[in-house]
Amino acid sequence: MTQNPHRNPRRRGRPAALLTAAAALLAACAGPVTPAAGPGAGGGEAPAPGGTLRIASLQSDIDALDPLTGYSTDSWLILRALTRQLVTYRGSATEIRDDTELVPDLAESWEVSDDGGTYTFRLRDGIRYSGATDREIVAGDFVYAIKRFCDPNKQVAAINYFKLAFSGFTEYCEEFAKVPPGDPARSKRFIDTHDIPGVSAPDDKTLVLRSDTKHYDFLHILSMNFVSPLPEEFVSRYIGDSLEFRKNYPSSGPYRIDSYEPGRSLVLKKVEGYDHSKDPARKAYVDEIVVDFTTNSEDAVVQRIRSGDADLSLYLDVPPLATIRQYQASRSPYLHASDSGAANFITFNARPEATSPGAQALRKPKVRQALAYAVNKANLVQAQGGPIAAKPLGQIITSTILGHEPFDPYATPGHTGDPEKARRLLAEAGYPDGLKLDAVYRVNAQFETIAVTLKNDLARAGIELNLIPVPYAQYHPYVQDPKSRWDVSLSGSFAPDWQGPSTRMPLGGWLNSDAAPCGTGNVHAICYHNPELNRLARKAFASDDPGPIWAEADRLVSTDLPWIPLFEKRKVVITSERVRNWTWSSLATHADITNIAVSPAN
Repeated sequence: MTQNPHRNPRRRGRPAALLTAAAALLAACAGPVTPAAGPGAGGGEAPAPGGTLRIASLQSDIDALDPLTGYSTDSWLILRALTRQLVTYRGSATEIRDDTELVPDLAESWEVSDDGGTYTFRLRDGIRYSGATDREIVAGDFVYAIKRFCDPNKQVAAINYFKLAFSGFTEYCEEFAKVPPGDPARSKRFIDTHDIPGVSAPDDKTLVLRSDTKHYDFLHILSMNFVSPLPEEFVSRYIGDSLEFRKNYPSSGPYRIDSYEPGRSLVLKKVEGYDHSKDPARKAYVDEIVVDFTTNSEDAVVQRIRSGDADLSLYLDVPPLATIRQYQASRSPYLHASDSGAANFITFNARPEATSPGAQALRKPKVRQALAYAVNKANLVQAQGGPIAAKPLGQIITSTILGHEPFDPYATPGHTGDPEKARRLLAEAGYPDGLKLDAVYRVNAQFETIAVTLKNDLARAGIELNLIPVPYAQYHPYVQDPKSRWDVSLSGSFAPDWQGPSTRMPLGGWLNSDAAPCGTGNVHAICYHNPELNRLARKAFASDDPGPIWAEADRLVSTDLPWIPLFEKRKVVITSERVRNWTWSSLATHADITNIAVSPAN
């Protein structure tokens, strides 16, 4: 696959617009095919403002609405409508991987110091909140939002990014951790009396962010929803993402929360008089966005979309295989597929507290190699829906992010695995009679399919999986708890936090022990330490040409197997016939709900 080139941050001013409207790409089982022409694919009538976008959710509620804690692609899909950042992306009508061009958002312009370590942003005039307050957004709101990242009541979901990004942030967090949780007033007192040296607002329109070293991806880090302004006088009353917070939501985006009934619905209304001239990225065509949380089965979600009762899905990672095939057979323009850079993998319980026989075995390189050879990735891809939905993966870096060079140190013919080689490696590692592993997985249709497929295929190599299903909402707390019983997790997955230069997330974040904790606190409870990776990450962060450095790091780590890559996911979405102006979002790895439109009601 081709790689998005790295774009150096501009020293001054505004990135130019890049994207133009184009037909959305459809990939069929044998590879890409051209869909039938139609408005859902980007053609037909021009998008018109107005109407209601209706979303059917597979889950019974949204996992996060607070930009502090939202770190799923589905929560980011909704947060796109409610929040704005200093910089953002326009969305892409072609592929998710094409949504890489940063544009000014709440920042009108910025300057970068000669050493690349200090960014000075100038905010737009006249941008106001809606919902809990309608006052003007000021630079101090960004300072408060960042100081809130370390709140012991509810920490930012991807804290590893910011430990390296802002001068003094780590020391600030260490002090904040001493504040007893449970009382928002205590957190407010700490925030009001402590500063982060690298984060300041000299006046209402100027924000200064300083790092101890240059970071090539600094602006991209700031594009994430975490760095959204928040009014302290309202938000400090509540614990992060609590029901009270959700009911008193201060929106900085083109939509506000009109109503929220947990487990039933979320209704977003377009902000009256929204000034489109000051938002270069969100057209905000629809007047209303309604999320229904009462449709809790895949078949029901699909049926609602096909009947026109819903336009889009939420938390439906992959449509059912039969549905994909039906849409392909009719060459429907309402089936959208794109490379996304997302991946599924097997993770290990490598934290020091894990002392089960399986966990101890997996500390041996030959056992991890045996597991890699035992996996039949061709079966996994087929179970996901074939090449339209997935492709085999043998490395950490995926095809849409910086540093990707195709590499598979444990390749097998046709990606079908090599059980005999796996058995030999197990024997060499001291397990001639095979190995038993407790394998946890998150309960939904996709992960159940992965778990059953892996159990059957690994048995051929003498690896017996004891499957442990964990309810969807309880999965992350389960693997984060050091007392939980598991050797491997079959539900490891990620989507890039942004497309292109986002390699910091897996190689510079989760697997970099200088940036991420061991076990509890790290995504998927990953615990990995490789001094050479840490050295390469430090080198890449400050480089003007980090791609080759990340490629070297990928070869190093993919060979060492901190997790077992399974397949790279392509994003597949079905929509109703009402959807117009299909647009992908880099951050959500899904639809950009601020840029798609719906046809007028019949």
